[in-house]
Amino acid sequence: MDSKTFISRLSKATGLDHHKVSELTAALTTVIAETGAELDSAAIPGFGTFRTEKTDEYIETSDTGRRTLVPPAINLHFVASVVLRKKLIR
Repeated sequence: MDSKTFISRLSKATGLDHHKVSELTAALTTVIAETGAELDSAAIPGFGTFRTEKTDEYIETSDTGRRTLVPPAINLHFVASVVLRKKLIR
């Protein structure tokens, strides 16, 4: 599902106009991204938790022996809640 379809379905389900739903989804995305940048978790009850994992920089060696420095990264992982998993399994 792309962004437009998601916003359209959410708008229809909530009764809010497309512009308001678009603003709310952008705000939610911003909050989750900022929380992740601070290496914190963001939990949404009934939906799941966004957890962050920081990897340190390391040196990677290719098959030809060339060494490359891989910069540090922050990865965001989503863990679905039990409620969401039960709804998806039905």
